[in-house]
Amino acid sequence: LFDKDGDGQITTKELGTVMRSLGQNPSESELQDMINEVDADNNGTIDFPE
Repeated sequence: LFDKDGDGQITTKELGTVMRSLGQNPSESELQDMINEVDADNNGTIDFPE
């Protein structure tokens, strides 16, 4: 659903698209903070199965 390009990762761009579709307008910094909360391997994206 969130992984638009099917690469197994959710980027800030993909997360931002989802958030904006829900009526939110987070900054790039806020998006990165959200990803960092669940980014177990610290690569800057949410990888499945993270």
